[in-house]
Amino acid sequence: MAIKTRLLLAMLLIICFSHSLYAKSRKKTDAENGLKQISSATNNLPDKAAGNAPVAESRESLETDENSLQDAEESAEKSAEEKWQYLEWEEENPEFVLNYEVVIEALEEKKGTYTEINRLQTETNTTYIQVKPLLPPGNYRYKVITYNLIGIAEVESDWFEFRIFKAFQPEISNISATVNHSSTLFLEEINNGIFNITGKNLFEEPQSKTDISFTTYALERQKKKNAIPLVPQILEYDDKNRHLKVQFNMKELDVGTYNFIAMDASGLKNPADKKNEITVKFKKRVDFDISGGYTLPVILFDDTIKNYMGSNVWPLSLTARLSLMPFKHSFGYFGLGLTGSYTRMFSNFDSYSVDGNLITSHALFVYQLPVRTKIKNSDSRKHIMTLELHGGPGFTFFNDFKFHFDHDINSDPLNSLNISINAGFAAQIYITNRLYTEIGADYIMAFVSDMGFGMLEPEISIGWQF
Repeated sequence: MAIKTRLLLAMLLIICFSHSLYAKSRKKTDAENGLKQISSATNNLPDKAAGNAPVAESRESLETDENSLQDAEESAEKSAEEKWQYLEWEEENPEFVLNYEVVIEALEEKKGTYTEINRLQTETNTTYIQVKPLLPPGNYRYKVITYNLIGIAEVESDWFEFRIFKAFQPEISNISATVNHSSTLFLEEINNGIFNITGKNLFEEPQSKTDISFTTYALERQKKKNAIPLVPQILEYDDKNRHLKVQFNMKELDVGTYNFIAMDASGLKNPADKKNEITVKFKKRVDFDISGGYTLPVILFDDTIKNYMGSNVWPLSLTARLSLMPFKHSFGYFGLGLTGSYTRMFSNFDSYSVDGNLITSHALFVYQLPVRTKIKNSDSRKHIMTLELHGGPGFTFFNDFKFHFDHDINSDPLNSLNISINAGFAAQIYITNRLYTEIGADYIMAFVSDMGFGMLEPEISIGWQF
């Protein structure tokens, strides 16, 4: 008799285990067969007293084609078996649970009160249940009642709110800027950031926390990870939900390619493709500047030059600079450059004279900020000025410095090549679209043994931008 009892208990355990596996397998299969067009209930739920709060999951497909409403209804009926809605929760000790009961209430919008619409019970202690009949879009709340192994209600959760959204697939068929009726913006031009957008299912943004049908809009940048989407200001809606007018802050639009994305309440959004693409760029991809002019070096400290040559100011000097600016953005241009100067230094005294050449050369990191103004009676802007900061390492070369005495007696030449750094600023004032005059100043610090050499080079030049 004892053996039969044990066999019976073993068979019951196998049956229960098989049933649990079947339920989990069935849940997974239903989820995998769910429609691509679905509406999802999103939840931010607090913790309940014992264990984690239940999590609501909901899916529903809905076709809204105005020209083929009848076909959509027939398609919805055919796919009814594929629609599913689940409530799922977690339990710390399911082995001590016989089953669960789920109470669902719907919010009556006009009254602002909840009314019970369904009670569901699990057959076992599985922590999920399929909602039947399907809930239509709306605002709901639910609670879960836990029954212990002898069938007595033991734990009752708090109420948790959730929404089932209406699902509409947004579509974008065209996007263009109002200033040039194109999807390409040039940062040299005047842009108000306003775009006209056409498509389907372009609904209003959410107006309240209980909205079950709405659309949100953003501009997403391509090929840039973790970029924050730009959210527009909606200027105009279309009654048929087929047209939008939006405005972006032009200060937030940098060089690059963007996609305008519309996402409905359920999470459906239009694919990123050429139809919703915006390109922001400069008309001229790279700038190449070259200039040359006059500089007046002034030695600021160390008396070596003054003691031997009698002055710290040397007017016979020339300077030249070139810059290559391949990285252009709305907040400024970045590039590389080279600068150099030549100074002829000489002094005559009663019994001797001294002369030599001071040559500097530096590689530069360059930042430029263009300044543009609106052209009268035009949508274009004129480039009137560029403000520049630059600096970098290089060399300062004391070349062929000699003392000359009577009877053609000369000292050995002094040649000294020294590492130095350059830091400076400039303003380029444009006379024409390419020709400019430049004023600025560079500070040069040379690391010379037994000598602290610092020099200021104010300059004025003429330049050309290629």
